[in-house]
Amino acid sequence: MNHSVAIYRGKNSSDSSNESTGSNKYHPSLRSISEQTTTATVAAKRKQSVRIRSVILLTFLLSTVCGSFYLSFGAIFDIVMQQQQIDDNHKRTVPFVPPNSGAKKTELNTVKCNFRSYPSSRLYGLHNITNQPEFLSDAEYIRGQTPIILNPIDRDGSNQQSAAAKVCLDTTSWESLTDKDGKQRLPFTDGHNPSIASLASNPYSSDEQHTRLDPSGIHMIASALQLSTQLKLDSLYLGVSIFGGGQCKFGLTPKQVDEYRFSLYNQPLGGKRAVINVLTPPNGSGKNFQTVAQTTLLLEKDAKYGAGPKRTLKPEKDASGKYARIHQEFDDPRLFFFKGRAWVLYRNGPLFGYKDQLHNPIHFEESNNKTFVAYVRASETIRVCCGRNIALIGEEVIEKDTKKMYASSGLKALTWVDPVTVVDVNLGHLEQELSKNVRKLQENVSAIVYPHATQKHRRLGGSKQSNIHGTNGYMVPLKSTGELLGIAHFHRPENRKESEYALHGHHYTHAFFTIARHGNGDGLNSRPFKLRRLSNEFVFRSNSIALGESVPFNDGDIIQFASGLDVVGSDVNGRAIISYGINDCEGGVFSMSMELIHQMLIEVAPGQEVVDLMSRIQKP
Repeated sequence: MNHSVAIYRGKNSSDSSNESTGSNKYHPSLRSISEQTTTATVAAKRKQSVRIRSVILLTFLLSTVCGSFYLSFGAIFDIVMQQQQIDDNHKRTVPFVPPNSGAKKTELNTVKCNFRSYPSSRLYGLHNITNQPEFLSDAEYIRGQTPIILNPIDRDGSNQQSAAAKVCLDTTSWESLTDKDGKQRLPFTDGHNPSIASLASNPYSSDEQHTRLDPSGIHMIASALQLSTQLKLDSLYLGVSIFGGGQCKFGLTPKQVDEYRFSLYNQPLGGKRAVINVLTPPNGSGKNFQTVAQTTLLLEKDAKYGAGPKRTLKPEKDASGKYARIHQEFDDPRLFFFKGRAWVLYRNGPLFGYKDQLHNPIHFEESNNKTFVAYVRASETIRVCCGRNIALIGEEVIEKDTKKMYASSGLKALTWVDPVTVVDVNLGHLEQELSKNVRKLQENVSAIVYPHATQKHRRLGGSKQSNIHGTNGYMVPLKSTGELLGIAHFHRPENRKESEYALHGHHYTHAFFTIARHGNGDGLNSRPFKLRRLSNEFVFRSNSIALGESVPFNDGDIIQFASGLDVVGSDVNGRAIISYGINDCEGGVFSMSMELIHQMLIEVAPGQEVVDLMSRIQKP
């Protein structure tokens, strides 16, 4: 069975035949009028009369044309000025609410590539902090500070944060968007918790010999997509999203489900799946991170897959003698990089339980229908126990001969943020195979291997820990500081019991953090990772415009999960790419300047952990 979806480039549809190629621009046409008199016998005074009338008519036409141009120009200029404001200090265009936003919403969209609308009950509640539930008003926050909103509507014009783009994926190969009454509805979910990262071989900088992703392992993507000379594989992004149980319509009444055009399905058709997609880079025109191709991530059944005899898939071959490939539950998939390969980390509760996190390198193949196949092999499944949303460390920054460089000394996992706990990942037979197949991209760096201690359990720094958990799957190395950058989250209350707000956790906030090795020992075994910097908490601005409203509330969504983090360009003044899930229903991605992230990160005292910085908000 072919799970690939053909390439599509339309913003709102995967079917290029339905894609509009026209323009809404109005192009007025002008026609000239000339009058000639050919009768030689006309009296002189009649000639004079005709000339006078011609002059009058010409003057009238010129006045009409000029007046129309003036009015048209004025109207166009007025629209342009409403669509953008020019920051006099920075001379940059500042996007803001479109000019037609003054009208109240009376009908919700069915365009799946736009952000969804939800009732205001699906907001975090920062727009009304005087009326918060006790689990928020009485909770502890980092440094006792109220969470801020990233990417707010009232931007300062410095281009430090871009507008979020919807991660648009096509679901029509496994579900119908028309109900039994012929009414168009949105998908059961749009794919949530996206993890998006650059496909560049070295996204961090172009002035040094460093390769994070070996092009030889992904060249078939470029071949399948038949990329133009203007669109290079190095400029594209790779994403992965989960199509799972979802909470799009949680807490909605049947009337609201109908008003908001949500799906009538209660489970994902065909079972849970993960979808790999390729996205365009941001181009400054508002068409950021558009999906150009997608495919369902498959499991190749070349070995047993599962944790016990009663819940294990057996190896299987198809009629052609090749190992069978099926779509499988890859829950909360996130991307990371190790030994020049793109990997996916995920959970599969039914087959492995809910304590283990699984990791596989991703394989790509070109398919026959001008797209590509992505799959993982059961024989290459690595298990790590037992943290919460574990993040992987594929490379770090070391200093050699006073020069900082990227190096890999084995795959590690950040299993807990508080206290910082890093363990070695045992790759077993896969370690040797990966080392054999990966060419030496940096001879002087790849030869550096340090011994280091293995921490098998959560390192307990005291009797109390905070409820912070890791979120993104890959710790990004910062060469300028020697740190590793990540995003962590809280949800309040800490328990994940079903409530009036959600099936599981809700009221998420996030924080940037960095870890780095401490100490002056010769070997890394004497230099454990410690918390170095920690930002205050934040949420991502909601893009939902509820029925009866004209603009989004300056608030966050009740469920947000930052599942992707990458850095493109210098870690000093480049861009961070942040992808996140919304309401266990859809996904967004935006960029922000690394300068702003460095401003948000605050150094912690030596030996301090997150729990030491938690306190209640001081009420006036």
